[in-house]
Parts: sequence; structure tokens; C-alpha cells
Amino acid sequence: MGQTIKLARQERLWVFTVLPPVILNLVGLGVFGTYYALAAQRPELVAGIKSGQLAFVVYILLFVLEWALAIAVLLRLKQAGLSLSDFIAPPGSLWKFRWGPALLVFVLLNAIFAVYIARLWASGELQAFGDLAIWQRLFIVALLPVTAGFGEELIWRGYVITQLEARGRGWWSAVLLAAISFALLHGLYLPDKLLVTFLLGIVAGFYFIRERNLIPLMVTHTFLDLWGNGLLLIL
Repeated sequence: MGQTIKLARQERLWVFTVLPPVILNLVGLGVFGTYYALAAQRPELVAGIKSGQLAFVVYILLFVLEWALAIAVLLRLKQAGLSLSDFIAPPGSLWKFRWGPALLVFVLLNAIFAVYIARLWASGELQAFGDLAIWQRLFIVALLPVTAGFGEELIWRGYVITQLEARGRGWWSAVLLAAISFALLHGLYLPDKLLVTFLLGIVAGFYFIRERNLIPLMVTHTFLDLWGNGLLLIL
């Protein structure tokens, strides 16, 4: 995938890199800030609301926002005359990636996330979503992982990195800036999660720069979110 989308609206890359983290962080701060403020001052007003329900509201926003951005990328591809398969991987090599690097990035990304989850577990900070309804659980374990795997890799690795390169950024600068945006998307107010998603973004970005194929990243990301979300639902 060496092709870059060349459009007249290239200057609007901030819509993909800056706007999503700002929206999600403001909404997250508003939802949780209001909840905990009321819990401290007027607990009777939020007595029937569980933290899992608040997180679910943010997940819904994340789902809608990421699909909106993914659709925007797909429309840009169509306008530029590029197919999705040729954007995801070099022409004719969609499933012909190198297995060695693919397995390495799969293991490394899952290991980083597993260490993060283990730390939360050991410290008692791991918050399960036991108060969610069946349809909410299905949404989190079935739809969110696919959205993250396809949408986040398409946007923050495939689109953002290549567009930064097209603007004259070196590969390291492109990977770094994309990783910062990706990390901020997952919560400015959660320093440990901010750090781990930044590391995940760096590793995924470096793999993409070397291999130019999003398929292993999409599969890995989907699997990672599948077991991570599933774990939170069964605790």
C-alpha cells in the first residue's frame, strides 16, 4: 500500500486526528464527571445508574464516530479512484503478507495489552460490566471489536499515516503523530490506558510502515478487543 489519497480537501486531516479525541474526551469527562459529582452531592439522583451503563454510552459514541470516519475514508477512496483492497494492501497481495512479521506483531500487541490488563487486575482497578443487558453485551463483544479492528486500523494506520507521509513527514514522525491521536482517542483522563494505547499505536504503525498491509493489524486488533471486552463481561 504505497498509494496516497490525493484530494483537494487534504488539509482537513485534523478531522481524523484532532476532532475525534476532542469529542470523545469531552463527552467522557461530561458523562463521568457529572455522574461522580452527583454521586458525591446528590447520590439519590444516580442511585440506579451503574458505571457500566455510563461506559456503554461512551462506547456507543465511539462506535458511531469511528464508522462515520471509516465511511469518510471510503468515500475519499472512491473519489480518488482507489479500491479498498488496494488501499489496505499492495495490489494483488491482500492475503499474501509475510507470516513472520504478522505473527510477531500479533504476539507483541496482545502481550502489551495482556500486561496492562494484568496490572489492572492485580491493583483491583479492573472494572467489569456485569450490569449490562444481553443486547449490550452482544454489542460490546461482537460489534465493537470489528469496528476497532477494521475502522481504527483503516483510519489511524492506513489513512492518517499515509496522509502524513504525503505532507512530507518522515515515517517515524508519521507513526508518532498517528499513535498520539490514537492514544488520545482512548482517554486523556486515563494515563495508564493512554500509555498502553500509545505503545500499541507505535508498534502497529511501525509494522504498517514496514509491511504496508493492514490485514494482519485488522485481525490482531479485532482479536485483542474480542478477548479484552469478553473478559470484562464475564468477571
